[in-house]
Amino acid sequence: MKTKLITIAGAAVLFMTLAQTIQAVPIVGNIGFTGRVSYDTTSAGTATEVVNWVNPKVNGTDGAFTGIADGTAVNFVSPWFFNTGSAINNFWSVGGFSFQLLSSWIVSQGAAGSIVVNGTGIVSGNNYTPTVLGWSFTSQDPAVTQNPLTFTFSASANSVPDGGATLMLLGIALSGVALLKRKLTA
Repeated sequence: MKTKLITIAGAAVLFMTLAQTIQAVPIVGNIGFTGRVSYDTTSAGTATEVVNWVNPKVNGTDGAFTGIADGTAVNFVSPWFFNTGSAINNFWSVGGFSFQLLSSWIVSQGAAGSIVVNGTGIVSGNNYTPTVLGWSFTSQDPAVTQNPLTFTFSASANSVPDGGATLMLLGIALSGVALLKRKLTA
């Protein structure tokens, strides 16, 4: 009986150890892009879509994105309608990461020639677990920025990894239940 109890406890510890090592790693970090765009109208203040991305580049990274150098070219899909309710695969890709746009919506758009669009999506790549990401796109007309229809795009994946503590607690609880059952039936 003592041998069975030791075997059960050993198996629980082995299971928890293996589960800890195979747990996935979510993406945590920020990445930003800058460049120019062409709209379906002559102003960001009245546009409904980006028709073309002009020379988009990485402009600032941290966390999982740190290995991507500022100035690295980014591939964006076009056209992109600001109020998107359906997924767009590979909306952007750079440095081994790709982004699936899930939704986007206009937060503000003004007669002064500016627009702010927020959204959500899933970033994946480089052996990380696909991770939900929030992002923001902003753009202004040349009269505002002195540059032809510039944009900035900033994305943030700030999930906090579990580290396996939940799984270990579950294993300990199940081991305790098994030991209690053994004790009560003896």
